[in-house]
Parts: sequence; C-alpha cells; structure tokens
Amino acid sequence: MSSVKRPLVVLISLAALTSAALLICPMIGITLITPQKLLTDENLGFVFWSIRVPRVLVALFAGGGLAVTGIVYQALFRNPLADPYTLGISSGASLGAALCIIAGVGGSVAGMSIVSLCAFAGALGSIVIIYCLAFTRESNSSTLLLAGVIVATICSGFIMFLHTVGGVHKSFQIIQWVIGSVDGASYSLLVCMLVPLILFFAVAGVLMPQLDQFLAGDSIAHSRGVNVKTGRIVFITITALAVGGIVAVCGPIGFISIIAPHACRMLIPGVRHRLLALCSFLLGGTFLIVADTVARTIAPPSEIPVGIVTALLGGPFFLLLLFRKKSRLLM
Repeated sequence: MSSVKRPLVVLISLAALTSAALLICPMIGITLITPQKLLTDENLGFVFWSIRVPRVLVALFAGGGLAVTGIVYQALFRNPLADPYTLGISSGASLGAALCIIAGVGGSVAGMSIVSLCAFAGALGSIVIIYCLAFTRESNSSTLLLAGVIVATICSGFIMFLHTVGGVHKSFQIIQWVIGSVDGASYSLLVCMLVPLILFFAVAGVLMPQLDQFLAGDSIAHSRGVNVKTGRIVFITITALAVGGIVAVCGPIGFISIIAPHACRMLIPGVRHRLLALCSFLLGGTFLIVADTVARTIAPPSEIPVGIVTALLGGPFFLLLLFRKKSRLLM
C-alpha cells in the first residue's frame, strides 16, 4: 500500500471502528438492549438514553482527549513515554478530590459535583506550582519534567497521609476516585468536560504544526521561526485545562495517552501531527468505550472501575515501549 493511501485507509478504518463502538456498546450491559426492546420498553429506553449513551459519549471524549494530550507531551518533551500525568496534573487533581472527600463536602454546582470541581482546581494548582518551580531557572523540557515529578511525589505523599487519617469509609472513597471511572456520567458532566476540551482542540489544532518542529529540538525549532518558550507555555496550559476537565469527571484514567498515540505511530509511521492527533482521538476514544463496556459487564452485577482495565491492558504495552528505540517511536 502506498504511503499516501495508507494514512487515509487507517483514518477511515478508525472512524468506522469508532462509529461501531458508539452504536453497539450502549446496547451491551447486564440487560442487552435491542432496537425492538428500545421502542417497546420505557424503562429500558430510560436506561439507554439517560445512562448508557452519556456514559459512552463521556468515554469517547475522555479517551480521545487523553490520547491527543499524550501526543502533545511526547512531542513537546521529545520523550516517547511522556503523558499528561508526567507533570503531576493527575496527582494534583487526585489531591484536590481527596481533600474534598476528607472534608465531607457534598453537593454539586451546575451539574458538577464539588469533588469534581476540587479535582479540577487541584489540577490547575499543580500546573501553577510547576510553573513557579520551573521558571526560577531557564525554562526547558528537563526543568519542567523534573518539576512535574517533584509535584507528583509531594501530592502522592499527601494523598497517602489522607488515606491514613481519613478512616475506612473515606479512604475507600478516595481509592475509588483515584482508580478512575466513567460511572455516573451524565449529559451535564459531558458538557462540563467538553468546555475545556473544545478550547484545547481549537488552539492545539492551529498550533499542531509546531509540534513537528519541537521534535527536532528547541534550537532547530527556534531557527525555523517557532517561539519555543511561548509555544511550550501555551501547549502546557491548554493541555492542563483539558486534562483537568477530563480527570475532574472521570478520575485519573491511565495509559490511554500512551497506548493510542504509539499504536497510531505504528500503523502510520512518519505522519504529521494533525493527522496523527485525529487518528489518536478516534483510537483513544474507541479504546476507552470498549474498556468501559468490559468493565461494567465482566463481573455482573458489580462494575469494575475502567481504570483497572486500562491499567491491565496498558501496563504490558508500556513495558513494550521501554524496549523500543526512542527514534523509531517518534518517526
């Protein structure tokens, strides 16, 4: 197959796969919902339209958003194993949610729970701290990564402390949130998540060609007209907003931001970042839809948090990447 036709074939195939997942997965569950049952049973109709459909849509945009943000970080830091959680965004969100749970604060605002809002605030707070640490010296990829590791470690320590002092019930709530799940998804949560995601897609779509230059290194990118420092700040900020919105709704679901981009690079090596981002969005969204379907049907009537499924599938894939050459992954 020619190098020109192959990306188009892959894109069309992924679009067809995503469409199939959107149509079929909402029908699968403890009770199989067929089109005939959907028309004749009001209760099943409610389950389908009010529970399963928003859950599948949240999974699509959460998985797709994480995949695209993974592409941004892997190019920005020229590290094939970088993902949105590298800078401690996930740990900051988890700490925000844990503090809210320990404080016993409940309720919701504009259809979004207080715990989710605190998680979003924690994600943004971690980015602010990273900026303060990173810009005390010359801003570069290594400094930002090191600052992210420091913030993630500190946040994890605080979360473990809250586990210890929070009691059994609240500690269990924290664990459930930290694992990651799309359970309880609704149309209002979907809208809350889409607001920062749409901003991210709009800005990243315009600036995506800069990522092709970042792969060549800061000096070469600068020589080609890219404002490296400003571009890095813009990318990190909009990515933090997107990841914060996703984590606030779904929790810190891992590995999708590594699996989807690299799987697409294997299918269509050498492709530009705009097309790679589109393919990764489709693959990441489809992967999370299927993983969530497995999570809620594999052990009925209980539901396994989807973060467990993605970890079990993503862990071996991550180990595979460790033994692959960096230059080949970032072709």
